[in-house]
Amino acid sequence: MNKTFKEVIIIVCLACLLGLVYNFFSDKPLPLIPNGKENIFVSDSVLFGGLQKNTDSVKIKDSIVVVNDTSKKVTTDNNIVNKDTIKSTKAIDGIKQITYQQVVKLLGRHDVIFIDARNPDNYTKAHIGKAINIYPYEEGDAHIGKIASLDRDKTYVVYCDGGTCDLSHDVINIMLSFGFQRVFLYSGGWEEWLKNHQL
Repeated sequence: MNKTFKEVIIIVCLACLLGLVYNFFSDKPLPLIPNGKENIFVSDSVLFGGLQKNTDSVKIKDSIVVVNDTSKKVTTDNNIVNKDTIKSTKAIDGIKQITYQQVVKLLGRHDVIFIDARNPDNYTKAHIGKAINIYPYEEGDAHIGKIASLDRDKTYVVYCDGGTCDLSHDVINIMLSFGFQRVFLYSGGWEEWLKNHQL
């Protein structure tokens, strides 16, 4: 092997070792194996409003179920559930997610509006149900006017391509900043929809 090549390998190895040591002793170390985002979906009772409030035992705020520590059991829809079995359903970045099965249940309801956040060309080719198109990168901030004109009493399901597509997140964050309460992300998006429906 060439002497220069050996020196380069030694320098790279030392740099990696130094980086690992620095990361280990850092106040905010980076994970060596990145954690994927955990998808946490809202329950049907939160989505469809079937969970009854009992102020002594359960409080509902957005998609987070908080159980009062003084109560061992919680009553939800006439079912008694041990509080230890309730899993926290925190929304990721304030965004509440729903599943494909929940999307199917919501489709066609007059009080639910679907928003396709994909670019207008893709929306024109095909979209879910009677979805409206709000593309967050329209010229002249036209999307802001569209969002501001929406009825705040409706339920909204926002989607884009799915997977790593963040267009739906952008639309939802704007809607949340405008004070919309019932906004849900269909994280599977168009990709998952196509897998389950042949056009």
